[in-house]
Amino acid sequence: MSTSLAESINTTSFRYPHELEKYYHEGVINKFRDEWDVEIEEAQEIFSEMKKFIFISAIAQKECIEFEIDEPILIIDKMWHQFILFTMDYERFCNKFFGKMLHHVPFCSTHLVQKIKALSEHGITLNEHKAERLRRQLETIKLTFGKSTLEKWYIDYAHKYSYERMNMLQRPVFFGDLDSLNKPLNISDVKRMGANELINGIVDRGSASLYCGGHGCGMYCTCNSSGGSLYT
Repeated sequence: MSTSLAESINTTSFRYPHELEKYYHEGVINKFRDEWDVEIEEAQEIFSEMKKFIFISAIAQKECIEFEIDEPILIIDKMWHQFILFTMDYERFCNKFFGKMLHHVPFCSTHLVQKIKALSEHGITLNEHKAERLRRQLETIKLTFGKSTLEKWYIDYAHKYSYERMNMLQRPVFFGDLDSLNKPLNISDVKRMGANELINGIVDRGSASLYCGGHGCGMYCTCNSSGGSLYT
């Protein structure tokens, strides 16, 4: 890390807590494997690396260091997406380890156009901005977790989770025992039904479904209106 950057930040906050290192969420890992064709050990490793990225992102936010998901570590972002779906558990996790909710801010092509325009108004090209942002991000990772994590995220993962392999690993929305999927009611029959008959028909079809595969398992998600959690 450059001397100026190292001297400008509070390095004591870069110590990775043992309790955070040990944190585990079976539901997130299993949900991830519903969508990605990886073994349990591989998913567990990605979950561990995701925790490290969230931790360092929280530090970067405090130190006003711009942090982004780059292509080599996109698989970490995919695990983060799964964690966020467990809204109550993710909120508790953030409050426990960071004292506040750590939000995930998506980026799209429209934002990119706006960013290029804003940078050009200050005489900065996108490549110049990306190079400086990436250097600061890499230096922050080095200071926090050392060269080994730099290599793992930006070299090992760049090869292991290339765009070709990511496309191969991502499961289709529905897979597995598709014969057990719930079949919808016939549209023409529905037009002749009353509301109560329609409800009964949907219940009969839905409750008979034994499908458990694809990106969910029957119920797919719940609002957990009872206030409890399925996993903690």
